[in-house]
Amino acid sequence: MQYRVNFFSHLIGIVLTYAGQFAALYWLTQRFTTVGGWRFEEIILLYALAILAWGFAVSLFWSFISFEDQVRMGSFDRALLRPINPMLTVISTQSPIAGMGQFVFSLAAFTFAVKTAGIRLTALQLGYLVLTAAGGAMILGAAMMTVATMAFWTTRTYTFYWSLVYPARQLINYPVSIYHRAIQFVLTVLVPFAFINYFPAHVLLGRVQELPLPLLAWATPAVGVAAIGLAYGFWKFGTRRYTSTGS
Repeated sequence: MQYRVNFFSHLIGIVLTYAGQFAALYWLTQRFTTVGGWRFEEIILLYALAILAWGFAVSLFWSFISFEDQVRMGSFDRALLRPINPMLTVISTQSPIAGMGQFVFSLAAFTFAVKTAGIRLTALQLGYLVLTAAGGAMILGAAMMTVATMAFWTTRTYTFYWSLVYPARQLINYPVSIYHRAIQFVLTVLVPFAFINYFPAHVLLGRVQELPLPLLAWATPAVGVAAIGLAYGFWKFGTRRYTSTGS
């Protein structure tokens, strides 16, 4: 019973948080009409795509955010002794329903954006939406995994996540094109969060030709695979150099 209460309290809390952000986006676009040439419903589409990918990422990779606790307390040692990949052991410590709140709100926001913007999705766009959500989740998961891997050397990683990854994720709630070119470079190349929602949104809105390089609009799945592959390589490198804290 207590578990159910905690679950629904968590779900309601997430939905209320996102509803507040939704209201802030509405206020901003009503005040300025458009933001960087993007209307309210188009920005909500960006927002919905970001939350959808985040929901998948939280369900699969959220345990990496608290991975520093396993390193600091020495419990990661047990994962290394088991006959399965240690990464799978870390992932299994997190309930897959953790991203339920994000799923609920992202689907509602996406439906609202599609109807308000008058978007008629084709089979190709729907298929790409699924691939985009998966690719975006891998990009976010790669960021979580990379930060978690740093615990092998620094032990503490919460600061890295909340000062680097989280702010970057908040930036993509708005069109990447409104930022300085240096930030655009970071969000496209160094921390490729723009592929989570900004580039895919051009496909769904039929605005692919507006991009300097239209191919970027279709690159999210490939970028996701590349990002998770690089993060996993870094993770393997870290585990080979892991030394127990002895806690």
